[in-house]
Amino acid sequence: MTHFKPPYPLNARRALICLLMAASPLVAAETGQNADKKKAAGSAKAVPVMKEMKVTETATPAAKTPTAKERYRLPTTTESVTSDKIESTVNAMTAEDTIKYLPSIQVRKRYIGDTNAPVGWRTSGTGASARGLIYADGILLSSLLGNNNGNTGSPRWNMVAPSEIERVDVMYGPFSAAHAGNSIGGVIDITTKMPEKFEAGADVKSTWQDYGFYGKNKMFDSQEYSFNVGDRYKDFSFRFDASHLDSHSQPITFNNPLVSTTAATAADKVVTGAVSNLNGAGVPAVVLGEGYLNHTVQDNFKWKLGYDFTPTVHAAYTLGLWQNDNNAGFNSFLRDSAGNVVDSGRVNIGGKRYDLGSTFAETRAEQMHWSHGMNLKSDTGGIFDWDLSGSVVEYGTDLSRTSTQAPALAANNGAGTVTSLTGTGWHTADAKGIWRPGVDLLGKHEVSFGFHHDLYNLDNPQYTVANWQSSDIGTINSNSQGKTQTEGYWMQDAWDFAKNWNLTLGGRVENWHAYDGLNQSLTGGSLKSLNQADRNELEFSPKAKLTWKPMERVQTGLAVGQAYRFATVTELFQSTTVTTGGVTNIANGNPNLKPEEALSSELSGEYFLDQGKLRLSLFQERVKDAIYTQRGFLATGGTVNSAQNVGEVQTYGVEFAGEASDVGIQGLDLSGNATWTDSRITENDVADAAALAAGNTAANPYATQPSTGKRQPRVPEWRASATIAYRPTDKLVTSVSGRYSSPQFGQLNNSDTNLATYASGGNSYFIVDLRTKYQVTKQVSASVGIDNVNNSEVWLYHPFPSRTYFAQLKYNY
Repeated sequence: MTHFKPPYPLNARRALICLLMAASPLVAAETGQNADKKKAAGSAKAVPVMKEMKVTETATPAAKTPTAKERYRLPTTTESVTSDKIESTVNAMTAEDTIKYLPSIQVRKRYIGDTNAPVGWRTSGTGASARGLIYADGILLSSLLGNNNGNTGSPRWNMVAPSEIERVDVMYGPFSAAHAGNSIGGVIDITTKMPEKFEAGADVKSTWQDYGFYGKNKMFDSQEYSFNVGDRYKDFSFRFDASHLDSHSQPITFNNPLVSTTAATAADKVVTGAVSNLNGAGVPAVVLGEGYLNHTVQDNFKWKLGYDFTPTVHAAYTLGLWQNDNNAGFNSFLRDSAGNVVDSGRVNIGGKRYDLGSTFAETRAEQMHWSHGMNLKSDTGGIFDWDLSGSVVEYGTDLSRTSTQAPALAANNGAGTVTSLTGTGWHTADAKGIWRPGVDLLGKHEVSFGFHHDLYNLDNPQYTVANWQSSDIGTINSNSQGKTQTEGYWMQDAWDFAKNWNLTLGGRVENWHAYDGLNQSLTGGSLKSLNQADRNELEFSPKAKLTWKPMERVQTGLAVGQAYRFATVTELFQSTTVTTGGVTNIANGNPNLKPEEALSSELSGEYFLDQGKLRLSLFQERVKDAIYTQRGFLATGGTVNSAQNVGEVQTYGVEFAGEASDVGIQGLDLSGNATWTDSRITENDVADAAALAAGNTAANPYATQPSTGKRQPRVPEWRASATIAYRPTDKLVTSVSGRYSSPQFGQLNNSDTNLATYASGGNSYFIVDLRTKYQVTKQVSASVGIDNVNNSEVWLYHPFPSRTYFAQLKYNY
């Protein structure tokens, strides 16, 4: 944003001011009266000399960049967090941390550097990542390759550093025609900083986690180093950010087989150390050890360029590069009579045989992703403005390596599998316009409209390789390929039809295609191929919101919106098989999936305080043909995951949110929210009948329980968070934050009744976080904090972090 500079030299401006004053009606009248007097008196008088006026040049403050909601008058309930609040109240190691205290938001971040961290919304869980959209400066961070909490469905948070965030806006529900049907849950819009003058900064952060599940106490540490520099020269601006993360995680999985029914023999090695347990379904099991102890090293580089062609036409380009090297190890609990670690072979535990095989396996990941974003827009605020943008995300390298050998052999290379996503990616393009007619057409109108295009490409072969650590390709086991493409056309009119009344009407047409679907699998020594049929869908989604502001401090709104969420390319076409420790896990795509159809509504009321606001929202959502990837159990002990349509899910809820500054005393800020949700499967008769026909298994004795009438997976009944921040001086701020969630299920039929264990839905938890920041000098600040200070044990399928200590030293020039 350029500062206003007067176009004339100082002396010329003084002359111009005098000329304008002389030409004003008052001065002209006075001059005429004096002339008449002089003529009548017949004598000349000296013309008074005006005192010299001193004109001082002052820079016009840079205007705040309007948010997407402000620019397009989007009819959505929005909650925001700014960089100042993030600095004061959040121990933000990575970008996804910045939203964890916002209403109804749950982020599935298992450890620092987690690449699988989707967002749960009011009406959707963390396993439905495709029901939300996340943007940073117009670049789509959401991965709509999948609808899961894995590598293909989780957002690319790593493309944004917390230090570059200016603000985060969370818009709830599918009520804006400007957003695709994937906005069923909502939209997160991240705005990052661009410099107005030269600036540079450095940031060092460290954490230490005090972990102790199953009595296995250990400290896990992480460090992140970041640097940024930027400047503005006339109409050109730039910013460069770089960060390096080195993180060690707590165990993410546990080897937790059912209690064996096979008697051990004399040849089986007697071991101790196994921990008695119940699995998620409440069936007796034993914990043999920990898995996926991740050591992840990530580097992130981002270049941002901006140029102002005119005072109202701006261009921006962003280039991002992210690299990740991850090594996931294990820890066996088993010991022989001499105290040696046992991690392979057949063992005797309590007189029963367990075949460890490759139960304890090491995995590695190598990833390098590129992102590009371009934007060209006008910002006149006049009759017409426009916006052109595009983004590209490319998986330059993405390899996951797993050893299929016993650990002793795996350390010396050996056979394994390599799963590749290299070449996978997506691109988007948008053209938008805003028309503000300058005439009264039964009130004031602002009409926005646009076109959207996206294409997602999946390239996902899996190979058996001779050297799991270095080979990239080998004998193909399976291959999944396919594309999805969407064109969207939308328009909405924000109509101020009476004083304090607004009606926003909109609609969106989406034309969806799925094509080039190919599944290959190695069967009987030969590669079998199946070309999937192409798919096409055309849907229209109407939107409406009526807003009334009966008084200065009160505003109410009633919104209704329909949305269609089309199946992702992995839900349609991805099929893989992984065998570990003799247990086979299968993931199957479903090329016949119907799109999800959501009908959502919200009644909201807001009360604006002198410094803050209060909001109460009643919300409802009905989703027909909801898509879920659910886990089934094989008689051999393996699992099968497949995407399927669920007839109907109904959700009702109440959400309260409030914030206020200087409450009672100067410097005391309060914010908090609470959400109650009743989300249930109201129709799923076909799937229930199929489960009943399949019968129960030893692995899942509750498979035949019906899902109709049960709670939607991953959507707890209660969620809440609150923050108290106190700033006793300009240099010191301290805060206490709390987060609560009631239990949540992982299975459609809610059969995972033992929620405080691995592979369950999730137990209830209450977490308290602390943070203190001190501004040492104008440039240097230091922060310390503790996340989960009360050391709550949190299970959300995986174990989540225990008490974690945080320290940060930051320099800004």
